[in-house]
Amino acid sequence: MAIDRIRLRTFAIACAATFVALGGAAVGAAATADAGGAEAAFVDEISVNNATLPGRSTAEMISAGYATCDHLRRGVPVLDEVSAVERAYQFGQGTLFVSAATTHLCPDFAS
Repeated sequence: MAIDRIRLRTFAIACAATFVALGGAAVGAAATADAGGAEAAFVDEISVNNATLPGRSTAEMISAGYATCDHLRRGVPVLDEVSAVERAYQFGQGTLFVSAATTHLCPDFAS
């Protein structure tokens, strides 16, 4: 089980790095979505992947996603943000949460 978790974490980090490296097409697609649609897609993704923040409302999770975006835009490394999210919310799905935030709420953070 621990090995599967490590593999999942490694895969999610690789996906996030690939997204950052390739960004262009994803940024164009996300830029056309309205904020409500992006927020709904973010909530859907973290729900499907069991990466919702324990004990937090939907609005609080969206705010946390935008805070993640702000941190990344200010230069916080992705892996540091993953660790910070996991510590702040006491859960082990920071990689999936940060990945969903960058995909839906701030696909431009690498620009």
